[in-house]
Amino acid sequence: MTKFTAFVFIVALRIFFHPSGTQNNFAPFASPSLSASVVSLTPAKIISLRGNINNNKVTLQWVVDANETADKFEVEKSADGKTFTMAALVFGTDKPETDNYMFFEKAGKKKVLYRIKIISKTGHSEYSDIIEINPNV
Repeated sequence: MTKFTAFVFIVALRIFFHPSGTQNNFAPFASPSLSASVVSLTPAKIISLRGNINNNKVTLQWVVDANETADKFEVEKSADGKTFTMAALVFGTDKPETDNYMFFEKAGKKKVLYRIKIISKTGHSEYSDIIEINPNV
């Protein structure tokens, strides 16, 4: 590397990687008039979850608060309460505040445990309580 090439390299580093707190008015793509802000959104929460069997169909209904932050809901089911598999994917509506959702499938002959995985638009996820649907009761 020649002395001139090394000098250009050092100047380029100073332009692109200047110490924080210093103003660099000639840095490419920089604009002091633009600013970014991070919006903190309350994650969606399931405020009620109900399930029943009617006409040989399992129906799950849930109500979500802070609905506008929800991206999607994974309906998961399990026979043992430990190993869950996804039964359906329900997409959020973007409706502000609260909204209602529903899932249904054909009822089986054995009890099934269900839970809802809430996935927010930021990628955060959490689970609802588990509910049991038993056709033999």
